[in-house]
Amino acid sequence: MPASRTDDIKSELPFARKGDKQPLPVLAHARIHATSKTYGWDGLYVEVGENQGWQVRDLVPVGHYVAINRLPTDFHFDALQGERWVRYTMPPGSLWIQPANQAFSFNVVEKAQWCGAILQPAKLRALLGSDSAVEPVIGLQDDTLGPAMQALCAEVVRGGPSGRRFAEGMLAVIGTQLLRLFGEAHSAPKGGITGRQRSIVTEYVDTHLTATIAVADLAACAGLSEAHFARAFKQTVGMAPHRFVIERRLERGKRMLADTEDSIAQIAADCGFADQAHFSRAFSQAFGVSPSALRKSFG
Repeated sequence: MPASRTDDIKSELPFARKGDKQPLPVLAHARIHATSKTYGWDGLYVEVGENQGWQVRDLVPVGHYVAINRLPTDFHFDALQGERWVRYTMPPGSLWIQPANQAFSFNVVEKAQWCGAILQPAKLRALLGSDSAVEPVIGLQDDTLGPAMQALCAEVVRGGPSGRRFAEGMLAVIGTQLLRLFGEAHSAPKGGITGRQRSIVTEYVDTHLTATIAVADLAACAGLSEAHFARAFKQTVGMAPHRFVIERRLERGKRMLADTEDSIAQIAADCGFADQAHFSRAFSQAFGVSPSALRKSFG
């Protein structure tokens, strides 16, 4: 079955306003190259298209949404995280994952080329026997999900010749990978942050230790408001975000004292402390020994 003429296709990706399940034509301006609408796929709907700009507020996907950047270049846009707009970059072949019924707000001015898939949670549950704790991720590069989305895209463009069995197999692949990435839905602590959110925040802290790290920055990484994040983080991790940042800086300093010959002043700077005195004071309080004394103990 050949794909329909581009001019005949309108986007039917089911996005709705937060709190409503009635799909809206929010991508009416998009040019749709191919769609799985007529293929008889159960629990999976896929579109391949492009659009110039997309300004939306408080939309939710009616199903888990997975999209891949089909541009040969980086794609840039702003997303509202908590109360702050954050600039995101999606490299070629990277993914945006948005959980079912979880709101997002985007400001897109660039041209986008994408393949987007809506996965129905009930169908995934029937295939896998479990619900995945899907979380929003932008710019994900994954060696399993990326090729799976490329394969779906190619199948839709070809007209769906592999049939419903192919679609069900791809659903199982994607669903299994979502479980691997995020775990089961009940694994997220009530009122706390998930393992995925904790990993994202930790990676951000470790990457930006030499810079000023605000709680608002960490909340944006987790996709939560600052107040909600601070409470949830402390509940899960057992310490406030500010203290967590200091602990990561101290742990890096401890490793550098053992593994490098850098001066203590340089280590303090490389770990984000204001000066050597600040580093030494915090280090002694945490480990009961000064940085210089610990270094001497290594012989």
